[in-house]
Amino acid sequence: GENSRIQWKELGQKIHMTGQAVGNRIRRLEDLGIIEQYTIAINRIKLGQVVTAFVTLFVTTANHQEFMNFFQGEEGVSEVHRISGEGCYLLKTHFASNEDLDNFLGRLLKYGNYRVNLSIGKLK
Repeated sequence: GENSRIQWKELGQKIHMTGQAVGNRIRRLEDLGIIEQYTIAINRIKLGQVVTAFVTLFVTTANHQEFMNFFQGEEGVSEVHRISGEGCYLLKTHFASNEDLDNFLGRLLKYGNYRVNLSIGKLK
């Protein structure tokens, strides 16, 4: 990713605009909902979260609200996507160890069956 903290003046110099013009354009994009948020990139390895796993969940529970609440307390789950095709949900998870992943999967069994794919390395 590029530096989202760049000053408007510096950005303007790169694209031959004034800093004020850049600021006005950015505010317009925010007002239109094109720019929705500014985020940070977290180095999970430096946080000790060296195991990244993608979990496809095949839900068997009828209580979807309890299922959705489950993820609020699970810090190892960074993303939950409802998917088409094989499975109901795709989870992106990060854990410090395979044991922590295994403990999470044990808690997840309450809601359905799963398939796990471990990340070997992030390319992009």
